[in-house]
Amino acid sequence: MTRTLVLGAGFGGITVATELRRRLGDDHEIVLVDRRERFAMGLRKLWALVGMGSYEEGSRPRERLGRHGVQFLQRPVTSIDPAHRRAATDGETLEADYLVVALGAEPRPDLVPGLAQHAHNVWDERAVPGLATALARFTGGRIAIVIAGVPYTCPPAPYECAMLLDDHLRERGVRDKTEITVATMQPMLLPNAGKEGSAWLAEQLSARGIAFHVKRTVDRVEPGRVVFTDGDLVADLIIGVPPHRVPAVVKASGLTGDGEWIAVDPATLETDYENVFAIGDVTKITLANGLPLPKAGVMAELEGQRVAAAIAADVRGEAPPASFDGRGYCFIEMGKTKATLIEGDFFATPEPRVALKDVSAEHAEEKHRFEAERLERWFGSGRG
Repeated sequence: MTRTLVLGAGFGGITVATELRRRLGDDHEIVLVDRRERFAMGLRKLWALVGMGSYEEGSRPRERLGRHGVQFLQRPVTSIDPAHRRAATDGETLEADYLVVALGAEPRPDLVPGLAQHAHNVWDERAVPGLATALARFTGGRIAIVIAGVPYTCPPAPYECAMLLDDHLRERGVRDKTEITVATMQPMLLPNAGKEGSAWLAEQLSARGIAFHVKRTVDRVEPGRVVFTDGDLVADLIIGVPPHRVPAVVKASGLTGDGEWIAVDPATLETDYENVFAIGDVTKITLANGLPLPKAGVMAELEGQRVAAAIAADVRGEAPPASFDGRGYCFIEMGKTKATLIEGDFFATPEPRVALKDVSAEHAEEKHRFEAERLERWFGSGRG
């Protein structure tokens, strides 16, 4: 019997485990490990913030993944030994023929002085109720959404947050008393969408009266004030987008080498170790224009499909599947009822090719279906 050990049960890890089970019989063991009891998509945090359903409505128990014939272990991963394809979890060592690292990226507000103390971190679901309470009490003033470090997961999310807040505050009748500003340290709003995509997004923000600033590097955050290296921004409510990093257990494993992320072969998602793969936010894939592949759930899912196909082919002694092609997509919410669809051929040269579709209610509905279909496929019906 052969075994695949998957570390991390987010988009990528769940996809590898369930797709691999679909492709291989019971003589191949699949073990999926994650310290968290429940799964929910990141989009739920913003929806909960503006009254578009609760976070719990999109939450499912990971133990339900066992319905696919996958062994799920709710445990923290305490060490990883890629050379021997094994990992320690709460004292037990698990060994495998194939190892997939899909442990994601963690928000690190501690890397920016004052960010954890004086800004709301909507990238942490535990902070959402506190920000929702602050918004409920908000009767006007200045709101600052500040991208305090890169990379971070779901690149469009800060701008989605701004436009969702715009709609939410209009519904409450306090938008005319409110200034909303988005600031980023990056040279344009959405680098992976290119100059044209970023210019289009700037137009959308301007049409809503949302101010924005680029090339603003955060030095520190103080009570009611964001201090940049070239000025400051006063705000009554600060929403901070923290830089993200790999979990400490990944860094300690040596998988990142001298860098901050796991380098993989873009075509195969293989690491430098035999039969060890890494997918999703924990990786760094550099594109032709020097930018990293976006850290998004869709990309992790597509990478997971390729890795599952590769492992299944290897187990069967078959030819490897087609290479991962770097194509992906994302729904960007333009307020509560409309969205656009962005499609990217990120491995294109000399730079990625990105297309933005029309803003429509249909795209917003597609985003809701995107969540519903995966929750049903992976976990079955009902919240549990």
